[in-house]
Amino acid sequence: MRRLSLVLSVAVLAAIPASAQAVQFSHPIFVDKELAGGEPLVATDSHHKTLVYTSHEGTTHLYQPGFFSPLPFGVNYRNQVNIWTSENDGASWQRTGVAGFSADPTKSAGFSDPDLTVDESGRIYNTGIDLVNDSLFSSQDGGKTWDRGNPNCHDGDRPWLAGGRANEVFLATNTTENALSHEIFQSTDGGNTCSSTGIPDQGTTSDGKLDYAGNGKIYYSRRSDRLIEPVTYVDHANPGAFVALGVGTWTRGAAQFTAHKAVDTTMYAHWPAIALDSADNVYMVYDDNPTVGGTTGGCGGGPTPAPNSIKMVVSRDFGQTWSAPITIAHPANARVFWPWIAAGDPGRVSVVWYQSDRIADLDCQDADVSIYESHIMGALDPQPALDTVNAAGRPIHVNGSVCQGGTTCVAEMKDRRLGDFFTNGVDNRGCVLIASGDTTQSDPTTGQPLAISLPIFLRQTSGPPLTGNGSCDASRIPPTAAARGQCRDRIAPVSKLRRRNVRGSRRVVRLRGTSRDRGCAGSATLNARKGHVQNVYVSIAKVKGRHGCRFLNRKKRLQKVRNCRRPTLFRAHGTTRWRFAIRAHLPRGHYRVVARGLDASGNKERPHKRRNESGFTVR
Repeated sequence: MRRLSLVLSVAVLAAIPASAQAVQFSHPIFVDKELAGGEPLVATDSHHKTLVYTSHEGTTHLYQPGFFSPLPFGVNYRNQVNIWTSENDGASWQRTGVAGFSADPTKSAGFSDPDLTVDESGRIYNTGIDLVNDSLFSSQDGGKTWDRGNPNCHDGDRPWLAGGRANEVFLATNTTENALSHEIFQSTDGGNTCSSTGIPDQGTTSDGKLDYAGNGKIYYSRRSDRLIEPVTYVDHANPGAFVALGVGTWTRGAAQFTAHKAVDTTMYAHWPAIALDSADNVYMVYDDNPTVGGTTGGCGGGPTPAPNSIKMVVSRDFGQTWSAPITIAHPANARVFWPWIAAGDPGRVSVVWYQSDRIADLDCQDADVSIYESHIMGALDPQPALDTVNAAGRPIHVNGSVCQGGTTCVAEMKDRRLGDFFTNGVDNRGCVLIASGDTTQSDPTTGQPLAISLPIFLRQTSGPPLTGNGSCDASRIPPTAAARGQCRDRIAPVSKLRRRNVRGSRRVVRLRGTSRDRGCAGSATLNARKGHVQNVYVSIAKVKGRHGCRFLNRKKRLQKVRNCRRPTLFRAHGTTRWRFAIRAHLPRGHYRVVARGLDASGNKERPHKRRNESGFTVR
C-alpha cells in the first residue's frame, strides 16, 4: 500500500507506533458499474449483519463530455436515491427493491442528497430530495426492503438524519433557500409521519456581527439523549464566505439549539464534518482555504490557491469548549479537501479526505484526486500520532476538475460527478469503511468519459480497529446463511514479465506478459467473481540511487524522486495475457518496470524481482 509522509504542523510531529503502521485498505470495489455514485454513504446493520450503501441518482452530478455515452439514469431513472446491500462485508453488492424502485414510491421520492442513520432498535433510515421536498423512509430488515416512510417529511434542501430512540429519527434541513432557515423535524413512527413544527438551529451572535446556521451531518447521543450538528458562521454584513465553525447542541425538550463557536477559519468544502466517540467526545474536521494575495491564478481571475490543510478540533464537553486546531494533513504541493470523520472508542478516530496531485483551483482546473485516510488512536492527546495511507492506492478522479457550484456546473461544462462529499464509517468490529465516487472508467463503446461517477467501496483490511482490541486483518465474512460455504479469496494474482518482453528506448516503452489467479484454490462453492484477474497495472521508473525512483506519469513525464514503493500505475490491456505501450521522451539511465495483477476480491500483487519485475537501459 502506498504511503505518504505528510508535512505536519509542530503540534502533531509525533512518533507513530509500530502497531499503527499496519493500517491498509482493500482495493476499491465497484458497487455498481451502471448506477451513479456521487455523495455516497455506507452504514452497518449490526442486527442483520448487512452493509447498506446509498448514493445520489446522478441526474445533476454530470460531466458534459460524457453525454456521448448513454446516461444510466435515462434508462434506470426512478426519482429515488440509489441503494445497495451486502451480506458478505462488501465483497459483492445487490440493488434493493423491485420493479425498478429502491423503495415503495409512495414512501420515498427524490433523486438527490441521501443520508443514512440507524435508531436504537436497528431500524435504518434514508432520505432524498426532489428539488423541494425531503422524503424520509426506513427499513427493519437490513436495508433490503423499506416498509415505512413518506415522500414529504418537510419542504427543504440538503437533509441530514440522526437516528434516536426506537422508531425515532430527526431530519435537519434548510427550509428556505439562500436564507437563515435551518430546522430539525422529528418522526416517532419510523418515518411514516413528521412533526409539522421544527426545532430551529440558526440565528445571529449577541454582538450582531455573525450569522450562524446548522450545516452538516447531525448526530444523536444515546449516552446523553442529545443532538449535535455542525454550525457555520458568516459575516452578518458580508455573508459571502465562512469565517468560523462550531456546533449546535440540543437537549430533549428544549425549544431550540444552542450554538457554540469552535474556531475562526476559512473553509473550502460546503460544511465541516463531526463525529462522537463512545464517551461523547466530539471531533470536528474541516479544510481551510488559503490563497496567495495579489495573484489572479484562480478560476475567473480569482486569487491563486495556496497549499491548505485538513484540521481537527476536539471537545470533551459536548461542544462547549474546544482544543486548538490539530493539523491532520498539509502537503506542500497539493490541495486537500472534503474531510469526513468516524469515531469509535474514546480517542480513536478515522479521518478521510480527497487530495490532489498538484496545486490547482479545482473548480475549473484539472488534477488527479486520490483518497487518503489517517488512523488516529490517541485523538484526545495534545500531540496525537497519525498513521496516514493512500487508501485506494490509485487516483479515483484523473485529470479533471471538481466543481462545487451545484447545478450550474453542468451548464458551465464543469465536472460535478463527485458531488459535494464522500464518507467513511465503522463496521461491526470497529474497522473502517470508505464510500466514494470514482470517475476513472470510460464508456467501452465510445471511449468517452462516463457522464457520472461510479460508486466504490473500500474496507480496512489490516491494522487496529476503532473499537475493542484485535486487528482488522482477520476473516471479515459474517456467519450469515448467505456467507456459509463461501471461501475467502486471499491469494493475489501472479504475473510474469520476462526481460525479453520488455522493450525500452528514449521514445517508447513496450511491455507484454501474463497473469493468473488461483482464487479460492478449487473450493466447490467458488464465487464466480473470484479466481479471476480483474486488471493488470504497470509502473515505469527511472532508478535514482538505492531507494529513489522517478516514476513516469500520465503526462509522459518523469516525476520528482520519491520512494520506489509509491508507484504511479498504468492499466495494461488484457488480463491473463496483457500488453502495454507508451510514447515518452526518456533521458539516459536505468529504468525499472513492475507488473501487478489485481483480482476481483481486491488482492493486489507485490513486486518480485524474479517474476514480475524487470528493467531496461536508455543510452
